[in-house]
Amino acid sequence: MTNPPPPPPSRMQMRHVQNRRRKPSLFIQFVGVLGELMITAALVIGLFIFWQLYWTTWEVEGERELAITQFEEQLPEVVEVETPPAPRTDDPPAFEPVQYGDTMGILHVPVWDNMKVPIVHGTGQELLDLAYGGHYSTSQWPGEVGNFAVAAHRRSYGNNFRHVDTLESGTPVVMETSNAFLVYKVVQKEIVLPTQTEVINPVPGEPLGIQPEKRFLTMTTCSTATGGQFGNSHRYIVHLEFSHWTPRDEGLPPELSSEGGN
Repeated sequence: MTNPPPPPPSRMQMRHVQNRRRKPSLFIQFVGVLGELMITAALVIGLFIFWQLYWTTWEVEGERELAITQFEEQLPEVVEVETPPAPRTDDPPAFEPVQYGDTMGILHVPVWDNMKVPIVHGTGQELLDLAYGGHYSTSQWPGEVGNFAVAAHRRSYGNNFRHVDTLESGTPVVMETSNAFLVYKVVQKEIVLPTQTEVINPVPGEPLGIQPEKRFLTMTTCSTATGGQFGNSHRYIVHLEFSHWTPRDEGLPPELSSEGGN
């Protein structure tokens, strides 16, 4: 015996089914699309930040290490000595000028876990993006009377000057050239606008034409107005004054003693 067919749906049931099948309003559709766009935008921004802060540094780490290795390999190896060479305060050896893009030496920042930054002549973006520090061509050569000024990225492409704000008065920074270790010590920090180029003048902060009497090193990098790492509206500036030098063939100076085992 077969079961009787089900009764046809009532009007109320039909209306209920129609209501369930009714499309959402335009406003709800708009909100849904907007939400999807915001999620996509957040993912894109997140990936860009990761690329900018981490991937670019990993990508060029080999270039930085290669530049350091090639500079060191073309020179006699720094000898290990029991007694570090005595600091000298006479005029350091004259620097032999190099061409644009050539490696001039290595900037050592001991307080940054013995950070080494290859310094090349020129500040073109294509150089800084290889994790190099760049020498302002309008500034003096290393060890000369006047202002030896360099630039490097802070957050991306090597993060060379990431911790520039941690340098305190008296902190040593050493510029290694082909024949000497030049020791400079921090004397001043400031945050300026990109247009305030007087910070790299022969006498930092003074107009061109004033004759320098001292030897300076100026480190420049990007900054926010308050000194933060994530911005480039301003420039973080560290001025250092020449303290002393030691011949490269006499071993590492005392300031680089922590590199002795490297």
